[in-house]
Amino acid sequence: MKRFAIWPPALAVLALAVASACSEPASKAAVTCNLSAPSASAAETGLAGCGGKWIDANVAINQLQSMGTQNSYKEAIPEVEMALIKQRSADAAMTLDYWHRPFAEQLDKGARQIELDPSDDPQGGLYSTPLARKLLSDKGVTPPDYDLSVMARPGIKVIHVSDIDYRSQCLLFVDCLKQIKTWSDAHPAHTPILLMINPKSSGISWPGAVKVLPWGREAFDRMDVEIRSVFSEDQLLTPDDVRGEHATLREAVTTTGWPKLGAARGKVIFTMDLSPEANAPYAEGHPSLQGRVAFMTTFPEAPEAAYFTMNEPEQDQALIQERVKQGFLIRTRADADTREARAGATTRREAALASGAQFVSTDYLWPDDRFATGYTATLPDGVTTRCNPVNPPPGCDVKVQ
Repeated sequence: MKRFAIWPPALAVLALAVASACSEPASKAAVTCNLSAPSASAAETGLAGCGGKWIDANVAINQLQSMGTQNSYKEAIPEVEMALIKQRSADAAMTLDYWHRPFAEQLDKGARQIELDPSDDPQGGLYSTPLARKLLSDKGVTPPDYDLSVMARPGIKVIHVSDIDYRSQCLLFVDCLKQIKTWSDAHPAHTPILLMINPKSSGISWPGAVKVLPWGREAFDRMDVEIRSVFSEDQLLTPDDVRGEHATLREAVTTTGWPKLGAARGKVIFTMDLSPEANAPYAEGHPSLQGRVAFMTTFPEAPEAAYFTMNEPEQDQALIQERVKQGFLIRTRADADTREARAGATTRREAALASGAQFVSTDYLWPDDRFATGYTATLPDGVTTRCNPVNPPPGCDVKVQ
């Protein structure tokens, strides 16, 4: 049985650990918990353990806020390869000088948004020999060991920057998905995980660099097939699920709204992080994203509108807040390009949290020991998820321990 502490309603926080979710049989909860109480704390007062069940029954997923990570799969660039980048652009090298722990550690820490950057490779082998390794070999330098054998296989790859920043926790897109699914299966009551997809259509301009393939409708079709080869339909929250009987997806999210938390636990939500124009082929032949796996950034009045990537929380805070209040899901960034971590600057982080964006991304769930600033980006008290500071429902006032 869990214990609950009452917090001020304006910034009530949910710690939504797997162990806290529905530890009693649903039939008992339905009989004993007052899920129509005016608040979660009132339900908890009526019977210990019911505050969290009230949250599950009364709070929609767009009324929450969680942290996530940027380029979540990225591994460190070895110094000998980083030196090649610095020779051409010290600024570029600085922006690439970060990495992430394995997905499971990020998710254990509370990340509920993961980013994957797929590169299309239908024939296989396009990215098998990164240019950085060739350049080192030409200088008589043996490149650091790294197993690229899977790159010969046909299928979508996950690479941050082809040729120079290619080390990934999972070079194959399906392997990344499998790692996340493994964690999800082991934590079936987790709050929804947003899997943000940022397809790559360009590489670097260095002579000899690979020509990255553009993304079109056929490539997006293959991406959906790969996703569905890993996740079952009941593990996905798709545009069809949210649209329901509404004429458009936009109409659904701005009226009926998103599912309640209890109905969305254990699920993953895919979104497409491209411009509306670049995302357009994904919607071709799929009105309001009918039959598609992912939501996508589009124009605010488009029938497919349900989600937006808005990465400038200081500049766009008012617009983010407006869209959150309208019912849209938003992802923003607490930091970028290592700048905040190096300077110890927190203005952007605080703006992101205050914006009400449901998913706030960072490269620093943990501090980088190389920087004296100790910069990190987490929710207050390090909780996994909290009630949204912009659109919290009345009565969302408990913290689940």
